[in-house]
Amino acid sequence: MENKNLSEEDFSLVILSKVDPERPLPTDIYLKVDGKFIKFKSKADPIGTEKYELFIAKGVKNIYVPADEVMTFLEWLNEASEEEEGTFVDEFGEENRGFFKRSKDFKEKVYDVYFEDELNEELVEKLQDNVSDFVDEIKKNPITSQAIALMLSKNSSVADHSVNVANLAVYIGMALGHGHQFVLENIYMGAIFHDYGKLKIDPRILENQDNRMYSHAVQDHPMSGVRMMRKTEGIPTQVLTIILQHHEQFNGHGFPKGLAGDEIYELAQIVSMANIFDNTLSENKQLPSHERYKRALKIIEFDNGKNWNPKYIDRVLDALSLAFHIRKKSA
Repeated sequence: MENKNLSEEDFSLVILSKVDPERPLPTDIYLKVDGKFIKFKSKADPIGTEKYELFIAKGVKNIYVPADEVMTFLEWLNEASEEEEGTFVDEFGEENRGFFKRSKDFKEKVYDVYFEDELNEELVEKLQDNVSDFVDEIKKNPITSQAIALMLSKNSSVADHSVNVANLAVYIGMALGHGHQFVLENIYMGAIFHDYGKLKIDPRILENQDNRMYSHAVQDHPMSGVRMMRKTEGIPTQVLTIILQHHEQFNGHGFPKGLAGDEIYELAQIVSMANIFDNTLSENKQLPSHERYKRALKIIEFDNGKNWNPKYIDRVLDALSLAFHIRKKSA
C-alpha cells in the first residue's frame, strides 16, 4: 500500500540488521522506494527470512517506522536483546556478560558487511580485526567454547547461519588440535563467508527451486563466492580455499570439483561439519532443543566417511556433546 501523503518527517529510520526477521513486529514498518514510503509489514507480522534475505541480496539496509511509534520499536529491540543476554548470563555467569556483548556487536558487524553491495578492502580489514579479537577471546576463556551452544541463533537467514557456522567451526577446530591464532582466524573468516556466493544469487532465481538455473546457481555458489572475494585484496588463500571446498565430500561426490579424501583441505572439512550441523539444527527448529542437538549429532556420528574424514569424528562428537549438554538441562 503506497502512502503518497507521508513525508520524511513522519518516519524514523531503523537499521535492518538489528531486527530479528522471524519475530512478530511491534509496529507497522515501511520501505522507501523512489522517494515514497510504502507499507511493507503490519504490526504483529514478522518480516520473514525469505524477504530478509531478499533485502540483503538487494542491499536494502534500512526500514522505516512511524515516527510516533519509534520508541515502541526501539523498546522492542532492547527487550529482545536483554532477554537473550539475561538467559546467557543465567547459564554462564555475570563474569561472561562482556563476552556476550562482544559477540552480539560482532554479529552486527557481519550483517553490515553482508548488506553492502560489494566487499572492499576496508570492510574486510575491519571484519578481520574483529575476528582476531573474538577468536583470541574464545582461546583465552574455555567457558566461551561451551557458551557457543547458547549463542546459536535459531534464525535461518544466511547471515545468522554464517555466524553460527563460524562459532561452531572454531570450536571444532580447537577440538581437533588447532590452537594457532592465524589458523583459527582463517577458519572463522572462511565460515563467515562460506555462503557469500549464495547470498548474492539473483533473488528471482531463488524463487523457483525447480528451475534448472536454481540448481546451477546453488552448485556454483562456492566458486562464485571466491570469484567475488578475489576482487578484494587482503583475503588469505586459506580462507578462499575453505569457501571453495566447503561442499566437497570425503567420498568424492561433492561439488564444485568432486575432490575426495586428502585432496580436500582440512579446514574446509571443519567448516563443512559446522555447516551441516547448523543446517540440521535449523531444519528441526520446531523440536525441543535437546532433540535438535541429538539429530545434528547423529548426522556426524553416522556419516561413515561420506562427508568427512572418519578420523575426525570421535573427537568432534566428544566436543559437540560437551558443548550442548548444558542446554539439555534446561530444554
